[in-house]
Amino acid sequence: MSFRARATGLIFFAVLVLTAPTAALGHPSYAMYLMDQEMVLVGEVKSFDYTIPHSWLQLIVADEDGTEQDWAIEMEGVPQLFPQGIRQDYVAPGDRITVLVHPMRGNRPAGLWQGSIDAGGRAFGRAEGLDAPGGE
Repeated sequence: MSFRARATGLIFFAVLVLTAPTAALGHPSYAMYLMDQEMVLVGEVKSFDYTIPHSWLQLIVADEDGTEQDWAIEMEGVPQLFPQGIRQDYVAPGDRITVLVHPMRGNRPAGLWQGSIDAGGRAFGRAEGLDAPGGE
């Protein structure tokens, strides 16, 4: 093997070794969520972004006093949602939905999606025990 071939192989190997860990470091963790807690939200869909690497469900949720608050729900990406039957038209603005989430730390209006059920009774993820939202 020539010197040039060995040098090229060594450079390729060095680049591979040095860049491989950066891909793993670039993926976010779920440390921002309280993974030992769950909460149920019932709200109106503001938007649904069916994207990679994570999809986002934006909800308008009213508290006991009727005060509305926007919630951002982080979901899995298209490759994980598609096999479950969730498509881009899963929900539309104005639809009512019940969602099970791990809440975000710091009492912020956000959560990590675990499951949901829409007004028509279609359930996805960990939706056991969730009630379909009533029309309001």
